[in-house]
Amino acid sequence: MLFVTMEQRGLIKMKKILAILLILPIIMGLFGCSNQNNSVSKEEKMTIKNPHTIYIRESYSDKIKAVFSSTTSKETEEVNLKRIKSSDDYNTYSCTGDYKKYDRVMFIGDDTDKSMVLVFNKYISGYHLEAGSSEGNIGIPFVYDEKEENAKYETVSLKYNKDKEKNIFIYTPNGYDKNDKNKKYSVIYMCDGQNLFDKLSTDKGCWNVAESVNSMMKNSDNNCIVVGIDNGDGNRDNELTPNIGEIREDQKSLGDFENGTGKEFSDFVVNTVMKYINKNYNTYTDKEHTAVCGSSSGGLEAFYIGMEHSDKFSSIGALSPAFLLFNENTWNKYLKNLDFKGNYPLLYMYNGDGDELESMLLTDTKNMIKYLENINYPKDKIIFKEYKKACHNEHFWRSIFPEFLYYTFNK
Repeated sequence: MLFVTMEQRGLIKMKKILAILLILPIIMGLFGCSNQNNSVSKEEKMTIKNPHTIYIRESYSDKIKAVFSSTTSKETEEVNLKRIKSSDDYNTYSCTGDYKKYDRVMFIGDDTDKSMVLVFNKYISGYHLEAGSSEGNIGIPFVYDEKEENAKYETVSLKYNKDKEKNIFIYTPNGYDKNDKNKKYSVIYMCDGQNLFDKLSTDKGCWNVAESVNSMMKNSDNNCIVVGIDNGDGNRDNELTPNIGEIREDQKSLGDFENGTGKEFSDFVVNTVMKYINKNYNTYTDKEHTAVCGSSSGGLEAFYIGMEHSDKFSSIGALSPAFLLFNENTWNKYLKNLDFKGNYPLLYMYNGDGDELESMLLTDTKNMIKYLENINYPKDKIIFKEYKKACHNEHFWRSIFPEFLYYTFNK
């Protein structure tokens, strides 16, 4: 039998206490890591009525806060982000906001380094913040826990007219299986396909459409293919301008807009591109799953395509549209002669006011709302968003595109 003296018992007790004190910081550290890796606690989610967690990648700030805001109520809320991952290339942060209460978010690093104002909704996984805009660090959409890489897309050449063919860029999202005929995909047809996927396509980058679509699919049950039509061959102004009337005198010298061939382009999209896509890809073929979108002259042409073929498109995205090419009388006459037969596409319009061109376009984008009201276009089918500081380039069309997705697929 082993006998232990009172003195020995005291030493054993002291050793146990010391062991507990030594191991306690390790245990607390493990709990801390566990909490750090959870982007939001149950308690936090309970305080947010419609919670959505957004992730940020950034390489130059020690701390970041988000400023959520609403374009309708103008209400704002500041939230500190949590750092959840670190690597040699960047840190990953997260926070949670109410996606029904707020539709915009800006990020501020180390209390001074601001991002552009970016779209916030439940389809957005996150943004990789990079320097590059006079209005703040730009946001590149990405999907949390997926590798950021260049989008992979197919290119086919289709007969445009008797003189030439036109390239079509087709993006099928991650997980698309051409052999799975039971899984159908919606389709967005977009002008300026040359600027949608390739990050080096312009000095402002591309639209990062693929990343936004993957993010939407990650956060919803929506499936989507994007089809971009090339307008980069030097005839862009003419083929993206419909010939609905006389070009305004003050606009004639700014581009090759007169006698526009927008109808030829529209017919090509509907009669050639759409038929090719529906034949060769697993798509829905009804209008409820079909949209058209573009910016600038592409926004004008997307509007024209959707209005001319309202039986084939349920949603139109007209970003910084070139409505100013035609005067009020021309627009009123054109719209009055349209026969929608009860088919009114959702019209999402956006415009900035951050440079001279956007300011010029803004007036006529607002006027379009009035023109549509003159023909009793349903008010609930018209969405207009204005971003005061936005300029006429891909930085801002990229940042607003996820909102077009939200309205298109959340109808």
